[in-house]
Amino acid sequence: MILGIWSSWWYELTTGDNQNLTSLKQTLVSSPDKDLWSYYQQFSKFQEVLGGVDGRFDYLFTNLRDYAYTQFSNRKSLAKQTSKEAKKDFYSQYQENLLLHDELSENCIGWYNSIDNWSYAYNFPTALTIAVWWRESSCGYYLPKNGDGPFQIVSKDYGTGEITKEIFYQAIEDFLLFARNKIDWYNRNNDEDKQITLSYTGATYQDLIKFAALYNWLDNGTVVGDVMPKSLKYFFEGYQSDLWTGDHKKNGIFAQYLKVLDWETTL
Repeated sequence: MILGIWSSWWYELTTGDNQNLTSLKQTLVSSPDKDLWSYYQQFSKFQEVLGGVDGRFDYLFTNLRDYAYTQFSNRKSLAKQTSKEAKKDFYSQYQENLLLHDELSENCIGWYNSIDNWSYAYNFPTALTIAVWWRESSCGYYLPKNGDGPFQIVSKDYGTGEITKEIFYQAIEDFLLFARNKIDWYNRNNDEDKQITLSYTGATYQDLIKFAALYNWLDNGTVVGDVMPKSLKYFFEGYQSDLWTGDHKKNGIFAQYLKVLDWETTL
């Protein structure tokens, strides 16, 4: 038996408690990544709310929370490690035209671990999540005056003023859901050889430019074929010298993606 203590009373886990805990852990092991991340968040909330009510709840939900996170983190670490060389190769292939005087902002990597967790859960490149955040709000931890949030999703109203961790996490998840829906929309309208296949472990050049077009604005209004963004600067600025002009210079999606990719493969 496992003995635990909460406040001023002792409790002893029953055989049934231990059996249920073992059964739930087996379920967690076989859960998809996104479900496992969701379970971790739910167990965290349950532990926070119910842990102070009963020591048994505190033990059970703390145990499940930590187990879910460990399983999730181990999977993510394996995916990160096995894809590192491919990411380095991608950076080397395209870095030649990268304009280096627009350096990677510390703001963009300050929340890296959280963004990395969410991106892995939704099988989305972490570097691309950060690149969009940069292009839309300079990786700002604030609520823009237009109410569209850090990722500028016009269908959402995040309000203005102070941002909280909870709002920021919700904005990240909203972006990833929005992005995945855009990709699914494109893939439904195109043959398999044209479909976007970006994932947590990497993306092709065509994946990235198609995604930028879907997220920002389609050049010709159609979702079929090799789509391009209406604003080339949105994708290429900071990468192609002829687009790096004027007083306002800011890395586009591709340049920022490469910079984050270079940074994260050194971890």
